[in-house]
Amino acid sequence: MRLKKWWSILLLFPTMAIAQDKFTISGNISSVEGQKMVVLSYLDNHGKEMRDTSLLHGGKFSFNGFTAYANRAHLALEPLKRDTTRRRVYDVKEFYLAKGNYTVTGSDGKMSAAEISGTQVQEEFKEYRSKMDPVTNAWIKLTDEYSEAVKEKDSLTIQKLRKEAPGLRQKLDDTMNGFIYSHPDSYLSVDLVYFYRTGTIEPATFDPLFNALNPALLQSFTGKKLVTTYDNAKQLFAGKTVDFTQMDEEGKPFKLSSLRGQYVLVDFWASWCKPCRAENPNLLKAYQDLKDQNFTIVSVSLDESKAGWLYAVKQDGLPWKQVCNMTGFKTGIAVDYGISAIPQNVLVDPDGKVVAKNLRGENLTEQVKKYIK
Repeated sequence: MRLKKWWSILLLFPTMAIAQDKFTISGNISSVEGQKMVVLSYLDNHGKEMRDTSLLHGGKFSFNGFTAYANRAHLALEPLKRDTTRRRVYDVKEFYLAKGNYTVTGSDGKMSAAEISGTQVQEEFKEYRSKMDPVTNAWIKLTDEYSEAVKEKDSLTIQKLRKEAPGLRQKLDDTMNGFIYSHPDSYLSVDLVYFYRTGTIEPATFDPLFNALNPALLQSFTGKKLVTTYDNAKQLFAGKTVDFTQMDEEGKPFKLSSLRGQYVLVDFWASWCKPCRAENPNLLKAYQDLKDQNFTIVSVSLDESKAGWLYAVKQDGLPWKQVCNMTGFKTGIAVDYGISAIPQNVLVDPDGKVVAKNLRGENLTEQVKKYIK
């Protein structure tokens, strides 16, 4: 019986063991000036952030270690002794680290221009960059031109760029989404969905991307975060009952369910968020127009500074209930509801159920009216 028991325990080991994907990196950066080292930033096989260094010898360096799955990593070229009197210049190359052997080749003493190859996910990353970079550069050029036009008060250029922006923004989204759909078995696709598509999760646009991913990839470090964020965000979907407790301006606990019987627009914002502050006049108008029709607003701030939060409330003249737990995006309500970008809001009916999400704009009053019975 004892032998049988130990055999049963041993059979569990494969499922209990932590993945250990070994990697090696061999590099050569020519024409490096001065004494420098290479710094590798990556996730180890426990998902812990790690930093390792390798001294350059004749331009050559190497690393070896363990990771798991495939994760974003960085190689940086840094001086052995930093000159604190001069502005720090970052020379960094992003890549994807997974099990396997990597080679890094660079010239002109720059890591940022180095070529990194060695694994399938790294080749996928290079393919993604080749498709995305031209569109991203076009977007950066447009935003720079817009900033300059605003500075020069060039109304014709401002109007022209405003017309061009939506199409280019759509091209950015289409390029990224196209890569995800064409690479459902790539860990890179999981990263793209998690880092760029969870800011505002709407079933109609998010579900197709999420469902396209190979379920096996969701066991990775990023995959598990993605699943948790999605599960939490579902709590704000239409038909879900919402309730929470936050501290108000006077430091007293406020419970959302205390407003049952009213339509409540729960607005997530922060004092430092420019789009949030720009939306506050629309919220104020809707409040003034509808406050006598069984409607109110609760603003949930994701500030970490009480002074900044209260100053913005006073400056913007917001007369409805204001709450904040001073935890930002790190804990509390942001994590509980999968909120990683603001502004966001949900309209809750008298029973505490979500009936609409992300209503905003100059016609906010009319949008809210459609749901008030």
